[in-house]
Amino acid sequence: MVFDYGDIMEDIRFDGKLEYSIVNVGYIQVVRSANYFFEYKKGKDLFSFIYVKDGEIEYTFPKIQESIILKKDNLLYIPKNYPYYTTYLKENTAIRIFTFDIESNTLPKFLSKHFILKSPETFSVFNSNNNQNTLLIYSNIYRLLYIMRDESQIVPLKYRKITPAIDRIKQKYFENHKISYYADLCNMSESNFRKLFREYTTMSPVEYRNKIRIAQSRRMIEIEGYTVLEAAYITGFNNMSFFYETYNKYKNMHPKS
Repeated sequence: MVFDYGDIMEDIRFDGKLEYSIVNVGYIQVVRSANYFFEYKKGKDLFSFIYVKDGEIEYTFPKIQESIILKKDNLLYIPKNYPYYTTYLKENTAIRIFTFDIESNTLPKFLSKHFILKSPETFSVFNSNNNQNTLLIYSNIYRLLYIMRDESQIVPLKYRKITPAIDRIKQKYFENHKISYYADLCNMSESNFRKLFREYTTMSPVEYRNKIRIAQSRRMIEIEGYTVLEAAYITGFNNMSFFYETYNKYKNMHPKS
């Protein structure tokens, strides 16, 4: 008996099961004027992908003392029940949102914290004209989750060096330590610390600290009823002129009690 192996044949098979599934998807388009403000004290009851189509918007996460500004084509993931408040910074800021819920016995770690997606692949997802098609929405959300999982696992080792300083600033933003103090926390020289910090956060340690302070002072004034003077003092400002100047720099407005 003669066998002819002239043509090579190959089978590739894959079987897998997701540890979670998405349900209850939705799509929202929103346009707001400058200085429009709203808050989710307990977070939304759904997970969200938020894409900035045009304009500029600020998100603040009070529990972790972090504030970020999203610009055109930026994409942010926010988990379910994740408290935040937001301010639209430019006129006619337009955002597009995918909302969804997740069924899972254990939520994957990469879904537990907010995350900014950076892949250019994400732009086409939100610029589609078919986002009212339920099946396509499901497909797009799974695609975004896949991209986010991969991006969240890629953290350059060199940036982990400054984690002690970032954590300290977030937790104790009202302290007035010199930069050398934060550099020592990371066992780095001050010059290398400054360079790496700016490379990672796009701002200096002092700017980063002041940005958190201003976000907290605004919350204290507008939501919790503190006076401008009280909020400035509690968040670490000892000079009111500098407080007003810094507030205006980050919020493009003056604080009002």
